[in-house]
Amino acid sequence: MLAVKATAILSALLRIHRSVGFVATMLFSERLSEREMLEAKGANRQSLLDILLNDFRKAFPDLTFELQLDFAIINAQAIALGDKRVIAIYGGLALHPKLGAEALTFIILHEVGHHLAEGCRSRRDPSLACECASDHWAITAGKDRLLQKSGRRLRLPAAIEELDQIMGPGQRSKPRYTKKASTCGCWAKGWSLRSRRLLEGAQPPTIEGHCITYV
Repeated sequence: MLAVKATAILSALLRIHRSVGFVATMLFSERLSEREMLEAKGANRQSLLDILLNDFRKAFPDLTFELQLDFAIINAQAIALGDKRVIAIYGGLALHPKLGAEALTFIILHEVGHHLAEGCRSRRDPSLACECASDHWAITAGKDRLLQKSGRRLRLPAAIEELDQIMGPGQRSKPRYTKKASTCGCWAKGWSLRSRRLLEGAQPPTIEGHCITYV
């Protein structure tokens, strides 16, 4: 019953935020075509997703991981529903033909980081960490816990290489950030800077309230 209720709430949230952005997301906003969705579903993609999410559930049993394959948006989302902490992975992302297990592992770790990372918070929901803090947590504490609890290793260079295919050349900087955010070291306004900081293992900004949150 709780799972059904959570799915209904997630669906409602997606409809509400489709045109204005998400509570806490990665960098995607496009949609996968119906043809690409059908091709991915027919290519045994579900098996990869089941194994991947099973590893995440082992590593982070206090979080709820939900696949929302009917939604073509190329995104994932961290949502706080009272005391229930949810990671929703939408179909356009989960089924994307250019994204394999490496990129999906990083993206889901990033979303988990919104729930578990310390540091700068989301302006809309202070229970969620900002983009940079979530990034840093994903490639440090998050990847270590995932490996220890499930045996799944994050191969960050491979994940970045996969993501470059859909985010590199055409990815524009996000408009929703303040001048303070642009000078405090926040790296989340564009993929080029963001991927470079990730590969460097850079420390996230510590000026509370000045990071980009995309809300």
